[in-house]
Amino acid sequence: MDFLRMLESARTPALTWFMSAITYFGSELFFLAFAVIVFWCVSKRGGYYILLVGFLGTACNQFMKIWFRIPRPWVLDPAFHVVESARAGAGGYSFPSGHTQSIVGSMACVLFLCALGRRRSGAVGKNASGEDTRGADDYRMDGSHDRLYGKRKWICAVAVALMLLVPFSRMYLGCHTPLDVGVAFALALLLAVCFRDVARDDARGERALRVLLALSILVGAAYLAFVALYHFPADVDAENLAEATKNAYLLFGCFLGIILVKVLDDRYIRFQVEAVWWAQILKVVLGTAVVLAIRMGLKAPLGALLPGQVSTAVRYFLMVVFAGAVWPMTFGRFARLGQKGTEESEQ
Repeated sequence: MDFLRMLESARTPALTWFMSAITYFGSELFFLAFAVIVFWCVSKRGGYYILLVGFLGTACNQFMKIWFRIPRPWVLDPAFHVVESARAGAGGYSFPSGHTQSIVGSMACVLFLCALGRRRSGAVGKNASGEDTRGADDYRMDGSHDRLYGKRKWICAVAVALMLLVPFSRMYLGCHTPLDVGVAFALALLLAVCFRDVARDDARGERALRVLLALSILVGAAYLAFVALYHFPADVDAENLAEATKNAYLLFGCFLGIILVKVLDDRYIRFQVEAVWWAQILKVVLGTAVVLAIRMGLKAPLGALLPGQVSTAVRYFLMVVFAGAVWPMTFGRFARLGQKGTEESEQ
């Protein structure tokens, strides 16, 4: 708390505005938007990597929140003042930091993707005859990694900046203690490091992805069973427990959806992400609009048909399946839009 009080004494209107803006990069909305854009427009492998590391980290994060039940800093010390504009986005228990978990996990994945892209695009080296000297154990990435990650140092710079600034903003705003932030940072980084092979476009990467999928569904099921069966003590906050239960069903639905998406794409869809830039924007805008329509439009009907939070699991399962399997079936049309424009310009 001493460190948070020091930051409280150093607050200024300009710095508070900046930190309030930066902290949104750790929000659930930013994570989902970023991961979906990567999955739809950059690389399926990169998308799987970011989504699964993020969802798995969130499941671990949510479990620790409801298990340790550590209050927010302003509850621990009533004399401490949180930045009021940040209070609404800091519900539930404090330990560990969800914003930190989200941004560090996703940006660590980006750093590994950048590193692998650079290895692919020239860091491995060639012999005097210009032949590739890459061995069987070297990383191989698809072309999208080469083009979009390989030589753009600014992407790494932005990723590192967000990994540092967002956790700091959570402490500056008074939402989390250094312990909250530090544990979330370490957990997110550990998951990204342990499963970095998922980004490989080869048999080893495929095995790593299957292991991560299996682990994710096991962790999701374990977390769901925990909140459903564990006898929590009487002092547990009912609102926080209800939120933890909702998140357990939500994550389990997402994990099931991703597994089905992987099976459908491998066997039937095999969508490609390439398209001209304006077609990519159109793809993202239209697809996101439909996903949001599913999220909002199915809430009431599924809630009336299914008991408790089962409707939440089914709703997010359908959202993931649409985003990962149904909508990508249209990507060939978006790719042809770009090709048609290019052909006409050449003529």
